[in-house]
Amino acid sequence: MDGDKVCAVPGAQAMVFRSRIWDVNQKSLYLQNDELVAGYLQGPNSALEEKIYWIPNRNFNRERFPIILSIQDGSQCLASSFSTQPVLQLESVSISDLYKDNKEDSTRFTFFRTYKNGMWRFESAAYPGWFLCTSSRSNEPVGLVQNPGSSHIIDFYFQSC
Repeated sequence: MDGDKVCAVPGAQAMVFRSRIWDVNQKSLYLQNDELVAGYLQGPNSALEEKIYWIPNRNFNRERFPIILSIQDGSQCLASSFSTQPVLQLESVSISDLYKDNKEDSTRFTFFRTYKNGMWRFESAAYPGWFLCTSSRSNEPVGLVQNPGSSHIIDFYFQSC
């Protein structure tokens, strides 16, 4: 958490941090038709980049560094849900409300953050072995993947802003 910027989020009873996140191919995250996508933002479009608001999830073992991720000033949280396989979706729930919830309610919103070789990975707490990912192509939805291969990117830069 070294150097992470602390933000005031209405109603939060814990520190909420704000960071930038982009994949190793330099794609930023932004909203397009209410969906979180990753693409190359330049010039005036760089203002579209979503900042990531995050908070530790105290219901999990701290050694795994469990965090809840959100955008839109903490009002849209990233969630791991299940259809035929785990998928990532945005849900209109306050990050501060999830901070107060118990483990069962917050599990699908929780990601274990790991650091290796200057990059971060975010593993779903609800679906172990599934990681937050971007497509190798631009302007595609952010998702979850179990076996990334060359078509998905699971390594991110994560920096306070």
